[in-house]
Amino acid sequence: MLVARIACAADVGVARIYGGVATNAYPAVVALDITSAGGAVVQCSGSLIAPTVVLTAGHCLSFGPSAAVVSVIPDGVHVVRYGAIGWAVNPRFDFDVAAVADAAIVVLAVPVLDVDPFPLAAVSPRPRTTATIVGFGDDASGVSGVKRAGTVILRRCPRAMPRIGIHRGQLAESLCWRPRRSLPDTCQGDSGGPLLVDGVLAGVTSGGFPNCPGVVSWDTDVAQLRPWLDAALIDAGVESP
Repeated sequence: MLVARIACAADVGVARIYGGVATNAYPAVVALDITSAGGAVVQCSGSLIAPTVVLTAGHCLSFGPSAAVVSVIPDGVHVVRYGAIGWAVNPRFDFDVAAVADAAIVVLAVPVLDVDPFPLAAVSPRPRTTATIVGFGDDASGVSGVKRAGTVILRRCPRAMPRIGIHRGQLAESLCWRPRRSLPDTCQGDSGGPLLVDGVLAGVTSGGFPNCPGVVSWDTDVAQLRPWLDAALIDAGVESP
């Protein structure tokens, strides 16, 4: 079983960009309420990548989902909710294997017409690149339902962290940063939210170690997801960007 924290869990339902600031920007960053077959609600973040498609983390949909609702704030004030008609998890994702292919799409019943989707990265950003992390929910002071953003600097991912069950190669398709106590980080509930580089969706929030802020955090690298993601968009009836 995964020892490192994941950024979303069935019994948590909070999101924190530690050290981040509240923002009304990034309307394509959405909140997800995912209902499991047993009735529990998982709360995650996501990114609109087409009018009817949201990209999120695979582990957000690993609890036997029966329904999903996406909340969009197109004007930064008013929440509009969209029901999902389906979802697809990357077939290589395994909840017990940290970081690998941690991605999924959620397909909406009707399109979001008043928000521009994020463009998808075609090339992986290099270490030392400055990136923006965005997520919803509870901040360190207990305020919830607020979109927050923070800035991180990408670093090379560790080759392995065997003491927490991350073996050689598991972070090969990830983007990593090393938070410090005074710098922003992602945490529970930020799963599936974006890592943005110059307005382009480069990463999908996946996890980190240990608690927030941690020693290392990672996102699934969108550029390395593109073969699966492009095919999934076509299956969802969307022209691949």
